[in-house]
Amino acid sequence: MMNKIILVLTLSLLTPLTSFAENNDAISIVTRGLEAYTKGGAKAAIESWIKDSGLEGSKEALAQANVLRQVEDYYGEYVGYDIVKDHQLSKRVHMIVFVMNYTKGPLFGRFQSYRSNSGKWVATEFKFHTEAVMVLPKSIVFGE
Repeated sequence: MMNKIILVLTLSLLTPLTSFAENNDAISIVTRGLEAYTKGGAKAAIESWIKDSGLEGSKEALAQANVLRQVEDYYGEYVGYDIVKDHQLSKRVHMIVFVMNYTKGPLFGRFQSYRSNSGKWVATEFKFHTEAVMVLPKSIVFGE
């Protein structure tokens, strides 16, 4: 019985910390959108990525959903992602590079995340391409 109480208390204490860490770091802006993509498709992902940012409401940003749909037509179903690198440019700016995996090939992504005055991380720029050299730093693609 005592072990059960300790386990419940431990889980209760860790859950809020885990949720805060998952939702309040530079990478969280990327992963939230990828989770939205899994559940709701390309438009849901883009809407998640631009929420509360200067890009919110931008028709150009929303048009990126078409790019994701074209990749689905070419590479098949989205199956997951890999975070390649999170590079801190300053206290408030991170550059995150990642790979979106589809059944027949990868899509490479790059995000610039910015921590606003409210403490929330938002996207200020993002790019996707099926060719790694078009969006990833050459040092990552070809090695250092």
